[in-house]
Amino acid sequence: MRGWLKSRMPRVDRPVLARIMTLWVLVVLLYFLWEMLHYSGLYATLAEWQFDQFGQFAPTLTFVLPVLLFASPALLLLRDRHQRDDPRYADRSPAVAAHISAVRFRQFLFVVASALLSAAVVIALVAFTRTAYQRADRIVTADPAGVTAVDSGAATLRGTILYDRTAAFAQNLLVTRRGVRFAPIVAAGTDPAMPEIAYFIELEPRDQARMAPNVRVEDRTGTLVRNNLPGSIERLYRYAGLRVTRPYYVLYNSTRTMRAPYWVVAAQLTLAGLVILIAGLLQTVHLRRTYGPATPKARPTVAAGS
Repeated sequence: MRGWLKSRMPRVDRPVLARIMTLWVLVVLLYFLWEMLHYSGLYATLAEWQFDQFGQFAPTLTFVLPVLLFASPALLLLRDRHQRDDPRYADRSPAVAAHISAVRFRQFLFVVASALLSAAVVIALVAFTRTAYQRADRIVTADPAGVTAVDSGAATLRGTILYDRTAAFAQNLLVTRRGVRFAPIVAAGTDPAMPEIAYFIELEPRDQARMAPNVRVEDRTGTLVRNNLPGSIERLYRYAGLRVTRPYYVLYNSTRTMRAPYWVVAAQLTLAGLVILIAGLLQTVHLRRTYGPATPKARPTVAAGS
C-alpha cells in the first residue's frame, strides 16, 4: 500500500519541497509569535493551564513547544526526502550513518537557534513601537456602553478609580525585579459593588499612598491599549467575580511599562537561542574532532554478478 501511494503521489523536486516546508515553518513561527504577543489561542490556553497547575507559567517554553510540535511534520518530511534522494543512504556504513546523524542534529540546533533569535529580534522591534503619550486631546469616559467604538492610542480617560481593587503584577528576572500595579476605572455614578469593567489604568508611583474611597472623578492621560492586561491579572479579576468586557482597554502612562513585557520575552528567547546556538557550535567542534575535515565515505556498492 505504501509503495502504491508513493507511485501515485506526484514527484516534487527537493528544492521546491524545501522552500514549501521552510515557508510552513516560518508561518508556524509567526503565528505562535502573534499568539504570544496577544496572549490568545493555544498559547493562552497553555499559559492558563500552567497557572492552574503551578501558579506561574514559562513564556519561552509555552512558545517553543507548540512551534516544534507544528513544525515537526515539515522537518520530518524533509528528512525522509533527504534520505531517499541522498546517495549516501543507499549503502552506508556505521561511520557514515553516525556522521550523517550528527550533522543533521547540528543543523537542527542551528535552525532552532535561528528561529528563536529571529523571534527575539521581531519582538524587540515591536517593543520600540510601544510609546505612552503624556498629552492627548481625546477624552474617553470609562463607560462600558461605548467601549466597542473606542480605538487604541493616546487618550485622557475620565472616571472613578477603584483603588480598593488594585492588583499587582510582579516578575522576578535574573538581574532585577519588575512590578506594576493596575486598577479598574468606571464611569461616575457606577455602582462600585458589582460594576462592569471596560477600562483599567496603570497606577502611578504617587498612587502608592492613595488608597482612598472611590468617590472622586479623575482624569488620567496616557495610551489606551486593547485587551492588554497581563494574562495572570486578567485571570485574577475574572476569578474575583468582576465582569470584564470584551474588548477592554488598559491606559498606560509609562513607556517603560508598555515595553517591559516585550523586553522580557525577547530576553528569554535570546537566552534560549544562545544556549541552543552554543550547543550547535559544540556539536560542530565534536564533528571536527571526531571526523576531521573529511566526510566518511559510504561503502562502494558491488554490482550483482561481479
